[in-house]
Amino acid sequence: MKSKMLLFSFIVIAVLGCNKSSQPQDPSDSAPVMLTVGHVGHDHQLALFVAALEGERFKKASLPYLKEVKPREVYELIENGKKLALLRFVKVGGGSRMPAAMTRGELDIGLGGVAAVAKFADKGQPFKIICPLQTDGDMLVMRTGSEINDWDSFVAAAKNGKRPLKIGYKAPTAVAKLVFVGALKSAGIPFSQNPADKNARVVLINMMSEKSPLPLLESQAIDGFVMHQPPVAVAVHKKLGKVVAELRDLPPNGKWVDHPCCCVSATVKTLEDHPDAVKALLKCIILATKLIQDNQGTAIDCASRWTKNPREVEVMSVPTISYLAEPTDSWISGMKTWVTLMQDTGTFKGKYATISPDNFIKDICSLELCKQAYEELQSSGALKK
Repeated sequence: MKSKMLLFSFIVIAVLGCNKSSQPQDPSDSAPVMLTVGHVGHDHQLALFVAALEGERFKKASLPYLKEVKPREVYELIENGKKLALLRFVKVGGGSRMPAAMTRGELDIGLGGVAAVAKFADKGQPFKIICPLQTDGDMLVMRTGSEINDWDSFVAAAKNGKRPLKIGYKAPTAVAKLVFVGALKSAGIPFSQNPADKNARVVLINMMSEKSPLPLLESQAIDGFVMHQPPVAVAVHKKLGKVVAELRDLPPNGKWVDHPCCCVSATVKTLEDHPDAVKALLKCIILATKLIQDNQGTAIDCASRWTKNPREVEVMSVPTISYLAEPTDSWISGMKTWVTLMQDTGTFKGKYATISPDNFIKDICSLELCKQAYEELQSSGALKK
């Protein structure tokens, strides 16, 4: 980490040095702030990658944009011709790894799962969710050759099979795992994380990595897994797994539709110290989300370029994800579903353990800059009202 920070410092010095003009500087001009942005690297967070890869498109339209300094790592954040920030992108692991990096002071802004961010905020970490990124895009996958082809046959196999089904998940706070646990409870299927539990009809196995499903399926260490895209599409592409259900369709009926998954979060200090830069970044994410919604071909191309997955994988993945950057009523409702689920599963141990859904939203979310970004883009004509 120290070597990367040193490299970033050299890049910053070079960029700021190259940007010095021979003309006298306006005393009111200040140097751009330096912010570190953490992401997981998969296509649930595609809006950030589209903003980075399509910066020239937004620049030509006289919109806020990201200018590449070092591919995939360093970008200038520019609005109205002014460099507001120098952004350093850092790929971190999924689950709790992103908010853990924020806790260590390694990140100012982080893209990751709402459940993981909320769990850290529950412990008292000064984090806020400032913008949604997408909903859905989580699947139940079974090994190729399995007789299970849909949720009904999964329930039947779990309840009546000769042995428990072994289902992998990425991390304890992974959204897909939490939805799946809720569905198992709704279907009356006993489950456990202890393989020795004789009452369990589903054994949950922590795979601890996005790369684990393929070897575990191949070795038959698991019968299937629940996870986000694109690892699901990768398993299908390699003919090791098949999708038997989208988690949005699991019971209770309608509860998981448009379930919030990834979001943009930030430390309170970042929001207090650099609101203009954060708002400009949110504008880039909002504009990129609009491009994803309007031009799926470009979205798929960007996803493949950034994730390095074959285009065929992203063709299967991107259309299953609902990208949005606006805190809609539906998204707020989904967030309230989350707090209830996490309370029911005993995930929260701190201030959120008994909080009401409305007060949870007030505490975990800081959506003012996102709303302002939307309003300013609409007023400028960049977005339709």
